[in-house]
Amino acid sequence: YYFKVQATNPYGYGPISSSISYVTESDNPLLIVRPPGGEPIWIPFTFKYDPTYSECSGKQYVKRTWYRKFVGVVLCNSLRYKIYLSDDLRDTFYSIGDSWGRGEDHCQFVDSHLDGRTGPQSYVEALPPIQGYYRQYRQEPVSFGRIGYMTPYYYVGWYECGVPIPGKW
Repeated sequence: YYFKVQATNPYGYGPISSSISYVTESDNPLLIVRPPGGEPIWIPFTFKYDPTYSECSGKQYVKRTWYRKFVGVVLCNSLRYKIYLSDDLRDTFYSIGDSWGRGEDHCQFVDSHLDGRTGPQSYVEALPPIQGYYRQYRQEPVSFGRIGYMTPYYYVGWYECGVPIPGKW
């Protein structure tokens, strides 16, 4: 949003102020600032998440996605991490299920153009049923519901997307 302010009183109007801009995208303005053509900005942030079937338990980082959601990662190391999504920073972050593959295209959420490696490999019947986000194809918006056993949505314990988090290593 862009604003200009002009005061008024019984004697008339005052001068118009310079233009002021304001962005309402997030509670935390650090999560939406990204220099044009720059690296994704990961903010250290401890978030609540469902740890079911995650092999990572290190530092946590978040950023905004173009899906108007927050993406959170829990690091195993800078190149292997578990990816989660949430609608709000204060809400629980959830795993992402995939009905077409093993979540390789979920690397899109960390701004990778590559299909990543995921693991560990198992059958969907071996995954506990949990709440999470899911989709079938790259670029498709996510939905929320049950993923894992008794659903067509497979989820993984870690991702390797070729993108170091929090940045260059």
